[in-house]
Amino acid sequence: MAHARTQHPNARLTPRHRRNMVGCVVERGWTIEATADRFQVDAKTVRKWRDRFLAEGEAGLQDRSSRPHRSPNRTPRACRREVIRLRKKRRWGADHIGHELGLAASTVQSILRGEGLGRLDIGDRATDREPVCRYQRDRPGELVHVDIKKLAGIPTGGGWKMHGRGQAASRKRSRVGYRYLHTAVDDRTRVAYSEILDDEKGHTAAGFWHRAHGWFAAHGVQIERALTDNGACYRSRAWRYALDTTSVAHKRTRPYRPQTNGKIERFHRILLEEWAYVRDWTTDRQRRAAYDGFMHSYNHHRSHGALGWATPMATLNRLLEDNLPADHT
Repeated sequence: MAHARTQHPNARLTPRHRRNMVGCVVERGWTIEATADRFQVDAKTVRKWRDRFLAEGEAGLQDRSSRPHRSPNRTPRACRREVIRLRKKRRWGADHIGHELGLAASTVQSILRGEGLGRLDIGDRATDREPVCRYQRDRPGELVHVDIKKLAGIPTGGGWKMHGRGQAASRKRSRVGYRYLHTAVDDRTRVAYSEILDDEKGHTAAGFWHRAHGWFAAHGVQIERALTDNGACYRSRAWRYALDTTSVAHKRTRPYRPQTNGKIERFHRILLEEWAYVRDWTTDRQRRAAYDGFMHSYNHHRSHGALGWATPMATLNRLLEDNLPADHT
């Protein structure tokens, strides 16, 4: 039995958000790529909704049913009911049910997923579920996560709110390029040091590392290991030399496993939601000027659930005080 899907009114791409997205392109002169980065979607998605809006207006931004008019190969209703009955009564997996009913396991799984029964640990029986494995280092500096976030630049001059509708789109679009946010986050305390730089080359990453290492040292953190992905800048000679001169070991994430560097990925989410896209910046300079304030707020005033709702800097100071010698005054 098919269920209608209800979209949350504040979801990323409701009709209201699609209108805002196409407005950036059509009325405010943003590029497709910059708009896709702004709304965290693929460029093809931006083009699709832009074209529908230009062809049909506001009506083109509404949801459309993806169900075909006819489905001659759809699994019979009686068979679908039997799949659901076996799942609830026997707690069998898709392979077992498919074998009993002569269906492909993928077909069975699709039926179960559509009924909200896709996982065996969702139901009315207790199941032994493997707990999520999360780790946290014991002391500040034991491991520092390092990564780069690529962010589209902002077209100069603002949009239709400043210049009137239609005028922003007629102005010549400038090639704004990208900005690169180099960041180092301490695994234990979530204290972060970050800079907005012009590229992600090896010598640029190495220069950032020297400044980050000095910043952490000034706050009492002696870095032991740095964790990065396998990006080109982190495989460069300049990067290796920077780590050697600061006596820091290099650790790499597993390929295609961004979870390994999950703490800095979480920081990037906070960065996008609470700084990069918290308002409609009119210039890159304006957005850059707000970055230092964001970083200060993140480190000193923003509580973190993984830290017992303490702030990163308060957590760091507490840990450093706990490790002071007994005769320290």
